[in-house]
Amino acid sequence: MEKKNRPLAPHLTIYKPQITSIVSIFHRISGSTLALSFICLIFFVYFDIVFSEFFLCYNEVFILQIYFYWLFISLANFISVLISFHFFNGIRHLIWDLAIGLDAKNVSTTGLLVLSITTIILFSILL
Repeated sequence: MEKKNRPLAPHLTIYKPQITSIVSIFHRISGSTLALSFICLIFFVYFDIVFSEFFLCYNEVFILQIYFYWLFISLANFISVLISFHFFNGIRHLIWDLAIGLDAKNVSTTGLLVLSITTIILFSILL
């Protein structure tokens, strides 16, 4: 049997980005980021409890308080947008598990709907 010199799988650059692939990739990225941020939150709370005097020395400097305040607010806003996107896309996947809306038109429409709702939530947070 003659072995053909063909690629095993097509690369991502062959296909043009579609709404379904973009939403799927961002769903995985948001899930990974949320898991990592949850682990970081657990470590932060642990170190805050165990080494509380270390964090108290930072509270005495006013400039660091303002810097950490804006950093915390920015991270909280970013994580809330990720949570909303992951939540609404998870609902979309749960509806697919019921075998509802699996045709190409509904899949693209619900992907745009998830992105639209997430964008609305993002702008409502920023205002």
